Amino acid sequence: MKRGEVTFRENGTQLAVKWQDKRDVNFLTTVHPSSMAQSGRLDHFTGEPKVKPACVLDYNKKMGAVDRADMITSFVDCARKSTKWYKKLFFHLLDTAVLNAYTVHRKLSEERMPYKDFRLKLVKELIQEHPLPRRSTGGRPCVNTPLRLTGRHFPSFVPPTEAQGQSTRRHCRVCLYTTRRKRERKLTRYMCSSCDTALCPAPCFEEFHTLKNY
Repeated sequence: MKRGEVTFRENGTQLAVKWQDKRDVNFLTTVHPSSMAQSGRLDHFTGEPKVKPACVLDYNKKMGAVDRADMITSFVDCARKSTKWYKKLFFHLLDTAVLNAYTVHRKLSEERMPYKDFRLKLVKELIQEHPLPRRSTGGRPCVNTPLRLTGRHFPSFVPPTEAQGQSTRRHCRVCLYTTRRKRERKLTRYMCSSCDTALCPAPCFEEFHTLKNY
């Protein structure tokens, strides 16, 4: 094909386009007509308006958004090295879905936040909405895990130490870090054994296991 020549083939729902520019340009579309349109520029050789397939003009007009989306996603993508093509496709679609959600959020909400912060907030909310129990691997569990808001929790006594014996006490975590009232360095004999966290029996025990921000 010579430069500027074009070929269309369609089956009723899909349109295949081959257009010769500096090199072969191929398109497959379901929304464009099989027609040529003026690009708004003049041919330097003939002086006549340049014409291109409608799908090419539409692509050139919007390709900047695609490049910007790829750039934003590349900074905080969730891609992992894999030899499986479908895993790469899954992670790409996941990143695209999150970026689309961020775009909609910016349109509908007055809240402005960086894309990275939006992803972190999304992850935390998904974990809190759909928590999964973890098998114990030893060590001290994290007290700020969303699992503290689910499951069954019962108060127990703080294990005695050699120095204090049965009167062993620890600082209540809610009293130390609360944002709902004045903070205190309050000692308590009670704790949640599954969270390994010292808590006053009331109201701190209930607040710690029912409030996201205690």
